[in-house]
Amino acid sequence: QAKRLGQAVHRIGGEHARARAAGRAGSLFDRLDLGIGVLVVGGHDHGDTALPLPRATVIHSESLQFHGTGSEYFRVWVVNLFLTLVTLGVYSAWAKVRKARWFAQHTSLAGDRFDYHGEPSRILLGRVLALALLGVWTLAFDLSAVVGLLVLALFCAVGPLLFASAQRFRLANTSWRGLRFGYDVPRREVYMVCVPLLLLWTAGSVLDKLGVKGAWYLLAGLATAVGLPWAHARLKKLQNHHANYGEQQFSFRPAGNQFYQLYLKAFLLMVVGSVIAAPLVAMLVEAAGDGPRAVYVMLGTAVAGLLVWLTAWPYFAARMQQIVWSHTELGHGIRFAGHMRGSKLWALVVGQTLLTVLTLGLYWPFAAVAIARYRVESIAIESSDPIGAVAGT
Repeated sequence: QAKRLGQAVHRIGGEHARARAAGRAGSLFDRLDLGIGVLVVGGHDHGDTALPLPRATVIHSESLQFHGTGSEYFRVWVVNLFLTLVTLGVYSAWAKVRKARWFAQHTSLAGDRFDYHGEPSRILLGRVLALALLGVWTLAFDLSAVVGLLVLALFCAVGPLLFASAQRFRLANTSWRGLRFGYDVPRREVYMVCVPLLLLWTAGSVLDKLGVKGAWYLLAGLATAVGLPWAHARLKKLQNHHANYGEQQFSFRPAGNQFYQLYLKAFLLMVVGSVIAAPLVAMLVEAAGDGPRAVYVMLGTAVAGLLVWLTAWPYFAARMQQIVWSHTELGHGIRFAGHMRGSKLWALVVGQTLLTVLTLGLYWPFAAVAIARYRVESIAIESSDPIGAVAGT
């Protein structure tokens, strides 16, 4: 019984995350207060056996902390913006590194801050290559259908490698307590995950460029709608399952059903946002009268897009964090939990967006910091032993 209890305590983080995802549990601390708790006994992929959690059981939990302020980031942002404009975009790679380093160095776990070590020259090279591919893709089908399909094949051949390279670069240049993260994934798996996603993402535009209409076009749209949550879930697993920290390997449990539920709810929220936005767009167009109607149509479209985005994105982002982190673990001793709430993120995003619009964009750095703080501090790391001891640092 003691052995089973020890195993159960070791697994509480993962079971709690699964219970949260299934909607059958409150917060971890609520369950500790009630002395109920649910523990898992057995291996990683075996069935669950519930045991009561004694009040005396201690679970170590650490939330990420963010220490930056809007005024500090404003100085970084102004310099980045000015130099990027002056250099016609060339400095954007250096700006990205300064931004990533600033946010990493102002984020901490268990009292120790993260750091970022990326080289701007490599980011610049990657951006030049990405822009070149995007330019070729934009013009390909205008030249001929054959050229367009050849470029699509090129995308499927090169795109997955670029994605894996970007993941490897980002993690290899991020560190905590002097130890860097890493990313090691089989090339075959990268293609198996990324190619279907690319095909789903481009199906509609490719058929449109080829002049295909009617049933085939509708079928492609249906395939994208049905397949995108599946492809997104596989992409998240590809990202998290092959990451590592030192000698500890991350893992990611399948979450396809939760992705489908999330996409469906987000779609319904977008419909609600569209219904709200439609009368506003009609009023703007009607107000144009004999004036510059196109300007009012563009303004109405922008307002509608903003309303739809504000209606759906905060919920989508919050729920996505919950799903991804609750299915992620490190080694056999560390589990993660995402505690972001859609309602709180929605209120935060609406307020920060309004202030940014009213200040003609000058409030953006303060908004970015406020949203980053909430997103970062909503991530918790749970284990049966102190975080540092389990991570081996």
